[in-house]
Amino acid sequence: MHAILRKKVSSELAKQAHQTMIEQIAKAIKDIDREIRRLIDSDPTFKQTLLLLLSVPGIGLQLAAHLLLLMQETLDPRVLAAFIGICPIRHESGSSVFSAPTSRHYGPPTLRKLLYLAACSVRTHKKPFQHYFFRKLAEGKHKKLVLNNIQNKLLKIACAVVRSQQPYIPNYGPVNPLVFQKTLTAS
Repeated sequence: MHAILRKKVSSELAKQAHQTMIEQIAKAIKDIDREIRRLIDSDPTFKQTLLLLLSVPGIGLQLAAHLLLLMQETLDPRVLAAFIGICPIRHESGSSVFSAPTSRHYGPPTLRKLLYLAACSVRTHKKPFQHYFFRKLAEGKHKKLVLNNIQNKLLKIACAVVRSQQPYIPNYGPVNPLVFQKTLTAS
């Protein structure tokens, strides 16, 4: 719509057609979200797990629904990261074994995109992830690598929340007093 408004020569018919399409897509998204909610609310265990996943920062309804389906198989974040295609894999055979580990980008692309968007969101809006992001950039890491690390962190947090059946606690501190003292002095 913005592109049409910027043009010097524009048609009212084109503006109306684009506006109608935008409204139809927005309505379809709301209908799909409503149907996802209805399906998940029909099963109490799914509903409880969904509420736990929604407590994690950056995880919305669509990402939680995708993770809910994947977590039926396993709660191991490494296995899930490998399945999604966001875990870095080293090159260990052949002539070019000295290259950096890379993600293979196989697995469900929709879930990978949703995790990437969640990582971008928490990087922008949540202080701990912001500090982590800028600290790693200051160490010379690439932006995409750090975002991939944040995706893996979110996946680990989601698995831990579902495994423990406790909602995400934003300012969680370790129970061990010695470890807690070290974290206070490091800050």
